[in-house]
Amino acid sequence: MSTAIIHVGSLSIADANNGAANTATNILVVQAPTKESLSGALRDNNANTTGLLHSIEIHVKSTELTSHYDSLALASLVSSLVPGGTLSVHVVADSDADVSSTPDMGSITTSFLLAGLKSESEQRANNGGRVFTARKAEQSASNNGNNATSNKLNLNKTKVKLSLDDDDDDNELIDEDDLLNGNTTSNDGMLAPPPAVDVEARAKLNSDDCGGRKACDNCTCGRAEKEQQEKNDEVKKKQPHKSSCGNCAKGDAFRCAGCPYLGMPAFKEGEEHLILKLDDDV
Repeated sequence: MSTAIIHVGSLSIADANNGAANTATNILVVQAPTKESLSGALRDNNANTTGLLHSIEIHVKSTELTSHYDSLALASLVSSLVPGGTLSVHVVADSDADVSSTPDMGSITTSFLLAGLKSESEQRANNGGRVFTARKAEQSASNNGNNATSNKLNLNKTKVKLSLDDDDDDNELIDEDDLLNGNTTSNDGMLAPPPAVDVEARAKLNSDDCGGRKACDNCTCGRAEKEQQEKNDEVKKKQPHKSSCGNCAKGDAFRCAGCPYLGMPAFKEGEEHLILKLDDDV
């Protein structure tokens, strides 16, 4: 068979041929009464076909295009086409249909796109209907040549020989002592030697016999004097600055360039240590 004609819905074979039966031997005529039966129409009649088809025609009434035409069914029918074969959808005008109502033909072009077909033409039939034609992509000769070349390359690949002899692994063993000493065959040292330690510097850091605690009451190592000196320094830092010019408390207009109170508001003598807490009450 070179051509298959599928009548969808209530469209009969006689209606499609204007009352005359199709007796050609190279044409297969199939009926798909429901929307669900369109995808398997050729599969169910596979016993009457031999090989792939050159063309597939789908005939459907304009009034049944929405209810009986399945846009996803063409993907199942395309596999029965030869590369470069055509698939056409014939929308037959229904004499009983309302003239003012026009069916949506966009579902046909959408079905071509989903099935991987390339739209070729849209023609208006003599009976008032329309014929949409699409073509299946052809296999390029270059692709076939590339596949044949790749198969030859796969056959001519270099063979790899694997050895399962465990005795060969003894020559690759490395002495752990050589790794630690840096004495490898490449003389580059796979492991870095341990860093050098300054014993005298470490002894000075560890000279604190108190172990981080406070000095003892009868301290003889000098830790008590060191802590007392640190306390005296802190007290000096907390003591307020004594003004030598007498203008520090009057404000920035009277203060010297190096005054430690620059930027602070004026204050009374002895209150320079007070900190104003200016929080917004709102």
